[in-house]
Amino acid sequence: MNLVTDVFPALALGVGEGDNQTMRGSPREPKEPIITAKGWLAITVYGLLITISVLGSLIVALWVLKMKEGQAVSVSFLTLAFGQIFHVFNMRDRGSGFLVNDITRNLYIWIAIGLCAFLILLAVYIPVIASVLGVVQPGREGWMLIIGMSLIPIIIGQIHKCLVGR
Repeated sequence: MNLVTDVFPALALGVGEGDNQTMRGSPREPKEPIITAKGWLAITVYGLLITISVLGSLIVALWVLKMKEGQAVSVSFLTLAFGQIFHVFNMRDRGSGFLVNDITRNLYIWIAIGLCAFLILLAVYIPVIASVLGVVQPGREGWMLIIGMSLIPIIIGQIHKCLVGR
């Protein structure tokens, strides 16, 4: 599943035009690491946000919605998958627009998201694939929980970018 949720959005980011101001900035120092301390902090925070969303969806599925274990685990697994897919929107530059930016203007991003969602739905609703992956159909309540919890990292990420971007 990681191949589905990470590879296509990453490829889409790679073929996008990017920010035309990037090349106008001064180059980084040669001894400066590619991933700075600030970058590692962002990676850690986003990872924690996705982890909290996944574990939160599992807890809500088990204890609030009273789902069976297999269904609850599938809900948390699908929350992880969609959380990773939606995370691509957190890759926009801080100073760029909230709705119109290099990410949202990249047609390949939208194609990658659609392809990923389609492949995930195949994995859930084609019995042979679902059986191999051990995925159980989440049901209407499960899908609502999946979408809601997988959007939490992007919502928090975008709020942070809006506040820091000012």
